[in-house]
Amino acid sequence: MNDSFQKKLEAYENGELSGKDLEEFEKELEKLETYQSFLENDEMDDMPLDQKEKQIIKKGKWKARIQTTYFVILLFIGFTIITSILTSVYYAWGDPDRAEVLRNVVDHTLTVTNPYGYLSHSSLDSGNLYFNMELTTPKKKKIGDEIIEVGEYKSHFIFSFLRMREENHFGSISQSSPSFVFPGAGSDMTSDWRKLERLPEGTVTSAYVSFTDLLDTEEVYELFSEKEIDLLWLAVDSGAENADERNLGVIFNSIGFPSFPIWHDDDMILESREEEKGLFGSSVISEGYSSPTYREGDYDVLHQQFLKTLTFLQEHENLASRVIFGDLELEHKINYLEKEGIKHYGVVITGPTKEILSLQENDNISVLQIDESRLWNWMNRGE
Repeated sequence: MNDSFQKKLEAYENGELSGKDLEEFEKELEKLETYQSFLENDEMDDMPLDQKEKQIIKKGKWKARIQTTYFVILLFIGFTIITSILTSVYYAWGDPDRAEVLRNVVDHTLTVTNPYGYLSHSSLDSGNLYFNMELTTPKKKKIGDEIIEVGEYKSHFIFSFLRMREENHFGSISQSSPSFVFPGAGSDMTSDWRKLERLPEGTVTSAYVSFTDLLDTEEVYELFSEKEIDLLWLAVDSGAENADERNLGVIFNSIGFPSFPIWHDDDMILESREEEKGLFGSSVISEGYSSPTYREGDYDVLHQQFLKTLTFLQEHENLASRVIFGDLELEHKINYLEKEGIKHYGVVITGPTKEILSLQENDNISVLQIDESRLWNWMNRGE
């Protein structure tokens, strides 16, 4: 606003303009009001302006739009930086931190509900923003001596809530899945002995084995002790397996534990600790841990760690149930196991096909279902 216009405006406001000067100044004010209306309502094309005035106003419009865009971009960048810092703080809070707890819930849930779940260890994907976190868990199987990745799970969290879980498979998917049969349930499920007979000598197989009676852990190990077979996972009677008579004893949702203890973070033994000075006087601590020594046949340790895992999952049962898309009902299961003890109605095994076929005459086995077979990869245990 120039000095001449400022003086006229002051004179106009003070009532000092008259005649022709007043008329000309009011026309100038009307034109300014028209400009203002255009800037607010984007009606440049309908205005009686010459080409130069239109160009000036159009340039002003684009300048305003660019400034607004820059502001929005800077606001978005600032918001992203702030939320990324807060997201990192949220998931790193605690000892162990929240991210580690969520990862343990996913891993331990798979360990006790999936016969191959103990083979999978979740990894935290980097670049988590807006209070989101993603865990990737490989889905693996052991057939013979080979561990094969057959898929993966994706767990998407917002804060500590599992908002979505994806399951992806690699390769073909079998239309039928093996399962266990509860002892004495009268199921008409047939065994796969004939299929085993037709498989060639140079193959290995993994299979689900159901027992005629509930067996103690020691009895299960003794059953396979003379065989060249690896015991992978032991299904546990939790008091709920034979509750639904409609399934005729076929168990679709098992719980159990692998053939070694399920160790937790607080079980780990500190082996080494190094502290190095970093920038600005900070220190970087590097620690090495190892799991406790386990002697095969110490079944009390297997039971203790299994119950410890169920108790841990009970503290996060809503999340654990979302991992398996079902209700774990852990309080009932824990109470039952503490009262009745730990017994098994089935196991998952792997080994040479013909060695597994030799179990056909064992009276302790009611049903055997093949999970998967592969070409020979078995190391001679006698070497």
